[in-house]
Amino acid sequence: MMLLTLTEFKRLMLRRMTLAFPAGLAALMVGGIAIAYFVISADANDTPDLVQDIAGGTGLDSYFLPIAALLPLMAFVIGASYFGADVKTGTIEQILTWEPRRARLLAARLVSAFVGVAFLVALLAVLYVILTFVLATLVGTTDGTNAEFWTNVAGAVLRLAVAGGLFGAFGMGVTVLTNNSLASIVGFIIYWFIIDSLIGVFLPRLSVFSPITNATAFANGSSVERLSGSVFTGNAETIVSHGPAAAGLILLAWVLGALVLSALVFQQRDIA
Repeated sequence: MMLLTLTEFKRLMLRRMTLAFPAGLAALMVGGIAIAYFVISADANDTPDLVQDIAGGTGLDSYFLPIAALLPLMAFVIGASYFGADVKTGTIEQILTWEPRRARLLAARLVSAFVGVAFLVALLAVLYVILTFVLATLVGTTDGTNAEFWTNVAGAVLRLAVAGGLFGAFGMGVTVLTNNSLASIVGFIIYWFIIDSLIGVFLPRLSVFSPITNATAFANGSSVERLSGSVFTGNAETIVSHGPAAAGLILLAWVLGALVLSALVFQQRDIA
């Protein structure tokens, strides 16, 4: 089982999709920080404070928001394409000729998806910390970056990694069910940009259970909010539904549900 998992992990990390998405986000971060440097340099009154202006205080309520907001999409695409591409090319059939136990193969791939995506997300988070620290050092201040601050940063990076790993496994589970990575990715994008927003407006009590919303909240260490009242009467307001810990549990429930269903389907499906 260990050898199979290691083999699957290597295959995941060498895929172009696995490397392209994080590389693109890394390039965007570098470009964004470079632009911020020139903009801030031209404004003598703008001197960013890493702890207060960039990190939002030692609680880091908004520090990792740029990563946390895009994390579900990146993790889902990597997890979905990891399985779906091999279905399309017939690789799954070939692997099952020397590893006929489907449960072992699926388990190895799920572990690989979780660990691989978690590792990539952690790398992106660390790069983001380094870039913002350099920015504050060059054109601002890093005063207040004490042991408490860095402990919170380390905890936030770990939380981001776990959320990314879980959503990567979720993406793979959904693709096992659909047996088509393109269908699952397109469906996820439609859900993210259209359906999720409509649920938030018309079914606010149901929207707090959204996998995307809870993944972002858990990764960012923030609370999940929902609308109270009606946006059509003009008296709507946002109220807190639950905190990041509950968001993590809801995300875990989505992942476990997808994995259990995918395992049952994969065991019964005619692969050939």
